[in-house]
Amino acid sequence: MIIRALHRLGIPSDAFHLMAGASIIGSIAMWAIRNEKDQAHAERFGIFIGLWAPTFMIIGSQLHVEESKKGLANPQLQAVSEKAESTADETRRRAEQYASR
Repeated sequence: MIIRALHRLGIPSDAFHLMAGASIIGSIAMWAIRNEKDQAHAERFGIFIGLWAPTFMIIGSQLHVEESKKGLANPQLQAVSEKAESTADETRRRAEQYASR
């Protein structure tokens, strides 16, 4: 239900995958910049931020499945995605041709 609602809103799965990455980086940053005065608080906060990553990855993966079934909800994003995929396929084809010479 939540996944379908997010899909209808046009939120791409990549957004949740980026948030998962940001959560991991934020967790490491919080741990790295802790001060001598309150180390325990910074470490717990870093762990708390890091715990968001699996949730974001699960939501992103389920949105990706929904996108695979129905395409992107936003037609403009769908067009850009298709263009990027065709460009990647063309580049891959050219690289294979170049490698086979």
